[in-house]
Amino acid sequence: MILDFTISNFRSIREPQTISFEASKDTHLEDYYVIKKGNYRILKMAVILGANASGKSNIIRAFNLFPKLILIPCENKTSKIEYNKFALDKDCASKDSVMIINFVCGEQKYRYEVHFNNEMVTSESLSRHPFGDLRPHKVFDRNTDVTTGVSSIKWGDKFKSNSYTRDLTVNLLHNRTVFGSFQKSNIEIPWMKEIVDWVTKCFMDAQLPDLMFFGQSISEVILYQFTSRMLDLNIIDKKQMALQLQKSDIGISDFSVEKIVQPMPQNLIDYYMSVDNLPTEFKNKISSTSTIEQNKVRFVHKGKDCDVPFDFEQESGGTQRYYELSGLLLWLIKEQHFLAIDELECRLHPDLYTHFISTFLTNAKESQMVFTTHMREFLSDKDMFRDDTVWFAEKSDDGATDLYSLADFGSDVLRDSTNRYNVYRAGRLGAIPRLEDLFFAN
Repeated sequence: MILDFTISNFRSIREPQTISFEASKDTHLEDYYVIKKGNYRILKMAVILGANASGKSNIIRAFNLFPKLILIPCENKTSKIEYNKFALDKDCASKDSVMIINFVCGEQKYRYEVHFNNEMVTSESLSRHPFGDLRPHKVFDRNTDVTTGVSSIKWGDKFKSNSYTRDLTVNLLHNRTVFGSFQKSNIEIPWMKEIVDWVTKCFMDAQLPDLMFFGQSISEVILYQFTSRMLDLNIIDKKQMALQLQKSDIGISDFSVEKIVQPMPQNLIDYYMSVDNLPTEFKNKISSTSTIEQNKVRFVHKGKDCDVPFDFEQESGGTQRYYELSGLLLWLIKEQHFLAIDELECRLHPDLYTHFISTFLTNAKESQMVFTTHMREFLSDKDMFRDDTVWFAEKSDDGATDLYSLADFGSDVLRDSTNRYNVYRAGRLGAIPRLEDLFFAN
């Protein structure tokens, strides 16, 4: 599970910004929000509020970049690490981006830090702190000579091994992480495999290659195809899905999913062939089959005299959205995953939006979710959230994103009895649009 995540020099984020999932000492809604791992109290959920263009979506994009650095190594030396740096400060163009993630995997707490740019991974470090130990242990430090592009690894005392150092170094291109090199090496390193398996299983984006949407984020794919594919593979139980839709009061009594195999459009084939960091085996599969599997979804509504089927495209936008999200919800409940998603409430009635969140909190065991929203009204109901789960994104005068928590405010601004919604709406918490007058000049 993720403890905290830090990113800098990434899109609208210039200085390091951190979002934490470590719970405060507050025990409010403990049974719904907090999971205990060793001495750590970890939150299931974080929600980000803020004005349009404040950088909320870029936090989500940063979360989605992490599994790609670990699981999708660049194919060759000329491949690029695809992302954008902070563009409103020319000095950032020559600086690295930095990502730091503290996470729990098995009975260990890890700290992973990676410095990178579009051309190379300049340095990495990993430390491990077993539950019960007094101090962490260094696992490795990796550094790349920016002139020659040659990388070297220095191992901690407990992790030295000449055999796998040699094999990893052979595949450690300047634009790959150490974990990316492990993906390309025929070696067995149990602790590294455990981390890679955790990222593969936990980050929902990492599942997308097996579901036809290689290298795209949850917010970039057609979610109904994603959900339908999981149903087709029996990752999601159809009966549970139908029950979830019935509970949402959108008029659906049942549904069906039919697999359709169609020729892949040539422009899509050309696109996949042009992407540098797609694995060769994936490209070979695309070029050999030249087909794409899609799913046709039909919903059943109870009519006056009989059941009436409707195609997915005939349904309202809210019905379509809740079908898509219901698949994600059931996956989060069934297994441990991490979901980062933009504008969760999009096209949903506020009551259905809160029903989704409440269902997740009540039933998910160890899954985590971070999402952005403009639905501020939940702040008026203290029985719906904890202060340490609410984050605000605000853009400074120079265009950079600042991220801070509701729990950061002292008693001079927020008391236990204070209505958070009223305070936020009044602008005392920041992260609201600074709008000007309504008049046009003649």
